[in-house]
Amino acid sequence: MDPGLKAEVVLSESNRKSFIEKFKKYQIPKVEEAVPEAAVLVPLCMHNGELGLLYTLRSMKLTTNRGQVSFPGGKRDKEDADLIETALRETWEELKIPKKKIDVWAKGNTIGKYDINVTPVLAYIGEIVVEDLEINPDEVEEAFVISLQKLCDPELFRFTRFQNRLILPSYLGGKHRVWGFTGAITHIILECLIPDIYKNKLSFVQHKVVNESIPIETEKKLINQKNTMSKI
Repeated sequence: MDPGLKAEVVLSESNRKSFIEKFKKYQIPKVEEAVPEAAVLVPLCMHNGELGLLYTLRSMKLTTNRGQVSFPGGKRDKEDADLIETALRETWEELKIPKKKIDVWAKGNTIGKYDINVTPVLAYIGEIVVEDLEINPDEVEEAFVISLQKLCDPELFRFTRFQNRLILPSYLGGKHRVWGFTGAITHIILECLIPDIYKNKLSFVQHKVVNESIPIETEKKLINQKNTMSKI
């Protein structure tokens, strides 16, 4: 394991302060106004002796995005004091992780997703045994963790290209592929949390519509070959 991924480094007070500063300044495309607000908790945890991120697979009982990988979260209720409260409430409803176990670091800038604005919140939730989580089957099919080491591995990193010209990251190091909106949030978190180790870059939009995932090396070749690439 890279020494920079050890818990005493990533969870240090200096790295926490550095993350918060980067996370709050991270540039996000302009979001739509007058649309519903939502929040997701990005749970940083210890799992099998390594730091990782906890993901969920949305229940097949849901009407939207069922069976997709996500972070715990949802729409803001009128009773929620703020979006951090939304993320904490949703995490309890989905995984029964209590507030007292969740050490919130910071909330990031809001990201526009279709007809909803989503705010990511990073928190450290300590040691996790996935099998012991009380999963709400109406909302979550299963939960799983991907280590930071695997999330940083360039051999397990891909791009997914969408019809709206966005090229977003995909991560193959876990039980399920992390891609789309959740992949984008993962990328932001890693860039801010471990910038000296996480070297995967995401800085291009392609005008040509191609729906597939391809290795970084292939993507670089395409970027060099095509004149239709433009920076976000």
